[in-house]
Amino acid sequence: MQTYKYMLGKTQITYLVTDKGRTSFVMLPADEAGKLAVNWDSEPAAADAANEYNKEWKPGTLVHLHLRHHKRSLGNGSTMKYSESTDQLRFERQWEETQNSQTRIITVLASPENYKVIHTLTWTHGQTAIFCETEFVNESGRSMVLEMLSSFCLENLSPCQKDSDQTDKLALHRFRGSWALEGMHTAQNIEELGLQKAWCSPFPKSEKFGSIGSWTTQTYFPTAAVEDREHHLFWAAALEYNASWQMELSRDGDTLSFSGGIADEEKGAWSKTVRPGEHFCAPRAYVAVVKGDIYEACQSLTRLENIAADAYGEQGLPVIFNEYCASWGNPTQEKVLQFAQTIKGKGIRYLVIDAGWSKDSQEQLGNGEWLVDTKRFPDMKEMNRKLREDGFVPGIWLEFEVTTMGSRVYEKEYDPMHLKRNGVVIHNGPYRTYWDFTNSKVTDYLRAHVIDMLKEYDFGYLKVDYNGNIGMGCDCGESLGEGLRRQMQGVRDFFIRMKKEIPELIIENCASGGNRTEPSMLAVTAMTSFSDAHEAREIPYIAANLQNLVLPRQNQVWAVLRKDHTKERLEYGVAAGFLGRLCLSGDIEQLSEDQWQTISDGIKFYQGLEQILKNGVTRIFGKRSAYIRHPKGTQAAVRANDREILIVCHGFEDTDDEFSIPIEKGFQTAGRYGRDIFCVEDDRVIVKKMEEWTAGAVYLIKK
Repeated sequence: MQTYKYMLGKTQITYLVTDKGRTSFVMLPADEAGKLAVNWDSEPAAADAANEYNKEWKPGTLVHLHLRHHKRSLGNGSTMKYSESTDQLRFERQWEETQNSQTRIITVLASPENYKVIHTLTWTHGQTAIFCETEFVNESGRSMVLEMLSSFCLENLSPCQKDSDQTDKLALHRFRGSWALEGMHTAQNIEELGLQKAWCSPFPKSEKFGSIGSWTTQTYFPTAAVEDREHHLFWAAALEYNASWQMELSRDGDTLSFSGGIADEEKGAWSKTVRPGEHFCAPRAYVAVVKGDIYEACQSLTRLENIAADAYGEQGLPVIFNEYCASWGNPTQEKVLQFAQTIKGKGIRYLVIDAGWSKDSQEQLGNGEWLVDTKRFPDMKEMNRKLREDGFVPGIWLEFEVTTMGSRVYEKEYDPMHLKRNGVVIHNGPYRTYWDFTNSKVTDYLRAHVIDMLKEYDFGYLKVDYNGNIGMGCDCGESLGEGLRRQMQGVRDFFIRMKKEIPELIIENCASGGNRTEPSMLAVTAMTSFSDAHEAREIPYIAANLQNLVLPRQNQVWAVLRKDHTKERLEYGVAAGFLGRLCLSGDIEQLSEDQWQTISDGIKFYQGLEQILKNGVTRIFGKRSAYIRHPKGTQAAVRANDREILIVCHGFEDTDDEFSIPIEKGFQTAGRYGRDIFCVEDDRVIVKKMEEWTAGAVYLIKK
């Protein structure tokens, strides 16, 4: 066994290369590297049913893949990992290179059949998480068909455990997706998952999970972590992919393997033909190891998204007004200009027209041509000129990836431009079909009807909605899963094209709320809709869940204001917006001066939170219930960095008694909003017992 060690910031990477050339790596915080179990041996002991402990350590791999012409493992039906395609890979060479602010470790694995895998870890200086990229190269003289290729593999888990059974010591952390109930965190130990070790391990077994189709967070978010509870270590990973994906926690012997990538042939009907001389890159992944808790593990991943957010975002975190919960799909030019006069001078930059503005449209129906309804908006260009004159950036809603019943382009003559599955046009529900983004006629059409329209009317903000899932795949590739990959790559490329042609454009990513809140789409948009929970009392619960999964600076949270809201109810809604990007809507013209004062106080408080929302780690305190729809208890979302602390508390039903939140010494109060519930002491903040359905926030700075 040979080892090669590298330091990437505070993370030590140890590559393990067996005498036969099998290669894997171990990630540990530098301070924990000495805890690496030293009794591993590349030769497993013979299985004996009478023995309490049968040693079956296997060295793992940098990548799992399966080629169609190879034999699968005995894990067939559970996992496509551990196949002959993986077994053939052997270490060829490795090198390290540093350029500007990035260091890369590149490893080449080769097969006797002349295919290779290039595995690259890229560390951006100052970050905790690391980019992981996997590239398959066909150097043979024949085509090869990939049916599975991992983006990342974190093997030998846990490397600090000497006991192969690892009873009650390891757990899998996941985050559920569900419409208007996004981001629920779950943690299950390996015994609950059926991954404890039997007396021997002839059959690999796996807990495989993910989301299928173009709603990438419909079932799970593509972020997960494995915890070593004894050593307080977390190995976390996220996938940068906007189509069907999977992750797997699997066992083949003594240790666990955590991997992920494109949903494979068994889960996502994916296969890819790679011709001689061609290569294929799996979606990029983020990986990290931290000593601490799940919050630090997840937010080490999301901090990598700051790089993209700087390119597609804007200076500051300005407040948005979206008129949807005021007009409910029936906007008019007259109403929009009235809204503008109501909110003028109140610290709001973006005024967004939502669904229902286009010709023949009825919110979800009649969409596809994107022609202005001149009855509702007789002079949209003049309207936007007035909005800009009053200091607003005008915004518009579009769902340009689909056509819906009632639109001319929904009709049968346009079928050649729509996605098909097995030769039949794909419908989502009774009235929605999908443009084929691999067809140049489609992207040319949308350039004229979307990009040119935005330019003509001088819109500076675009809300892109997406109210349906394509499903398993489509015909524009050699397999359904590959067709979906190409389709969704085309969609993402169009987002990039919009920003390139209109550099000042601010793009919001929405999919019936938060159904594609994943890193690849976050990387090409300024912000994402957190949920379709427009007015529900669980909004702060959902917004807090998403702190683990998306940067607050990109997490747009609804605060819908109603004329019958009490001061306490207004504070409750506005304070939820402090957990991300504050987006107002509702009965803004019918609010009293006192109500507006409560809202204005909230906006003023929010405007001081730019740095803490951009840089920090959020942890949840209090005892909130597991039930999101009707939450009980108290939630305290605490976001902190070296210089600032923001605490946002919401009291649900049956609130908790007084509790305290530990803080570092040396902080003082710089601002408060809502209920007076905080007592700031030297090394803690006491949260008094809250009344039901109330909120309070406090902002602390270092003395």
